[in-house]
Amino acid sequence: MAVSISQPKLKIKEKSSQKPKDLFSSLSWSRRVKGKELMLFTSQMSLMLETGNPLNRALGVMVPQIQNPYFKEIIEKVLEQIESGQLFSEALGKYPKVFSPLFISMIRAGESGGLLKQMMKQLADYYRQREEYISAIRKALTYPIILTAFSILVVFFVIAYVFPKLAIFLEGKEALLPWSTRLLMGLSHLLKNYWYLIFLGLAALAFGIRALGKNHKAVAFFERQQMNIPIVNRMLIQFYTSHFLSTLGFLMSAGVPLLDGLLITRSLVRNALYRNFIQELIESVEKGKGFSPPFRKQSFLPAAVKEMIQTGEETGSLNQVIIRLGEHYSQEFRKGMESFCGILEPVIIIFMGVLVGIIVLSIIIPIFRLSSGAH
Repeated sequence: MAVSISQPKLKIKEKSSQKPKDLFSSLSWSRRVKGKELMLFTSQMSLMLETGNPLNRALGVMVPQIQNPYFKEIIEKVLEQIESGQLFSEALGKYPKVFSPLFISMIRAGESGGLLKQMMKQLADYYRQREEYISAIRKALTYPIILTAFSILVVFFVIAYVFPKLAIFLEGKEALLPWSTRLLMGLSHLLKNYWYLIFLGLAALAFGIRALGKNHKAVAFFERQQMNIPIVNRMLIQFYTSHFLSTLGFLMSAGVPLLDGLLITRSLVRNALYRNFIQELIESVEKGKGFSPPFRKQSFLPAAVKEMIQTGEETGSLNQVIIRLGEHYSQEFRKGMESFCGILEPVIIIFMGVLVGIIVLSIIIPIFRLSSGAH
């Protein structure tokens, strides 16, 4: 059953007079809802609705089980609004930072077609699959990140604690020191005497990156540059292609029309290149030119995607093709990530070995030269 929905216009309306219930809930970093919390919420709500509970009772049962104070406060407000006569989708739409356009659109479609419990089940499956996807990526990146962090800590420890003591011993004997020892001693002096400038520089760098992140032109420029990096560009294309197609296929399988699905998907995709591409798709569909023509114009998309999308549109199986392509590129991205991390791990280990070797030699060589009486 196809249910026509319009692009949601979501605004946050919060009473300024309301105060946080406690100090923890007032902290900005605590006022967020994790993907796992949404997954658990949708799974339990799906079960409650499937067992015949009305919506307000299901939400009432859920409130005491929610551990996140911020999320609990939102669900309590949603429950109040539902009991005062508002639709579930309207109440959720007031919290766009928690409930995405996809979530709200699915709920709206379920309300319109009398399929709320089915939509909630599909949302539960969607969030479960998304969390499994994210967990696989984190698992692949964990070991390289630990190795990199360990390397940084080793260098910091040597520069901050070892070389200041060695500098006293080697004072006035700079001519006997290799370049690596002089370099590390200079870094040690910089860290000891001008550490505040280093922290100010790091803070300025973080502020600059954050400011650039809010500049759409700067973000688009860096995203274009990423697409020019070998290996990385292939992984990015796999990731964003799978995200785009999986989301669109999920919406279409739930009965959301193609145009509405494209509008929602565009709001969820973060990459400017893909957002512009989805906008081209929207314009093509609105003008009656079809879904596949914009695919053929894109040089960054794999040829297989273009052919299969065209075939799906011609045979009337576009939804199935989109879903299969989304699953395929999701698996390809996972495999690519695992392979990339598998290559990255020995590279980091070799780099650590070389780095530790340079540090050790920078300490041993001056001591050896002094003990041997070199001049």
